[in-house]
Amino acid sequence: MMLKTTLSIVLALWLSLYAPVTIESDKARWKPYYTAIDPAAVVDGWSLPFDVANRKDIKQIRVVSIFGDHRDSYYKGHIHTAIDINPSKPKTKLVSVYAMAKGVVCSIHLGENQKTVVVKHKQSNGTMLFSSYKHLKEVYVVNGQQVNASTKLARLFTPEESKKYGGDYHHLHLEIRKSFDDYGCASWLTMNKQQLDLRFYDPLAFLKSNLK
Repeated sequence: MMLKTTLSIVLALWLSLYAPVTIESDKARWKPYYTAIDPAAVVDGWSLPFDVANRKDIKQIRVVSIFGDHRDSYYKGHIHTAIDINPSKPKTKLVSVYAMAKGVVCSIHLGENQKTVVVKHKQSNGTMLFSSYKHLKEVYVVNGQQVNASTKLARLFTPEESKKYGGDYHHLHLEIRKSFDDYGCASWLTMNKQQLDLRFYDPLAFLKSNLK
């Protein structure tokens, strides 16, 4: 009996140390960053997240990396849940990131070099979706803040700042999310197409359909 108990303890310890991290096992760690609040206004249009000549023109952005690629940047084999983008012609060295539409800031992760802001949006049909902005150097908003397309959320890393942290962070990792039930961890823990389709839209396709 003692041997069986000891083996159970060893197995539980091994699982806690070496079991693969999953969305379900990791999401509680990120829940404290989330604020459960609804947008005060309904979305009445979408814009690109940069200060460019025409925020309705998809040609104003340059796509660095596409949605759905298999990646090894954090967990080997995870699927890219976003598009990585930059302005085609940045106006300044410090590239600002703006909200894409009316909504409310519902999550900010400030505990890492690469900060994240998530905005919750209410669509005209009453459903919610989320725009998530990653690889941010500085954040200018707070949780619970109502925003619109004129609200400056943050700024990106410069190439020099990115090199300082040993990465390639000088672009915006832009997600369009169907839900935020994972509190953000699905961004790096999505490992199959089913998980991808459950929570994410292709941001490039979304922009092409909604920049009107």
